[in-house]
Amino acid sequence: MIGPAPTRAEVRERLLDLLSSRCTREEVADWAASWIREATPDVSDAVVWSALKELSGADLKSGPDEYLHEESDFHQWLDRLETQ
Repeated sequence: MIGPAPTRAEVRERLLDLLSSRCTREEVADWAASWIREATPDVSDAVVWSALKELSGADLKSGPDEYLHEESDFHQWLDRLETQ
């Protein structure tokens, strides 16, 4: 176990870090993936779980120099997190 599950506020902060370039896509994806990879993740909030799954793919590429997700996707993820 890697520790307590992140809160909505912590996930929100990671999304804001991503949008403001305080963290790279890879850093945020690795952070989120650490819970996704757990055999028995202790994430009871479905909204947090959904956001972690999305964030774990923030660094996916659709080509050698092109990311699959754009900044508009990150804004949508943040909106969902804040409205659900």
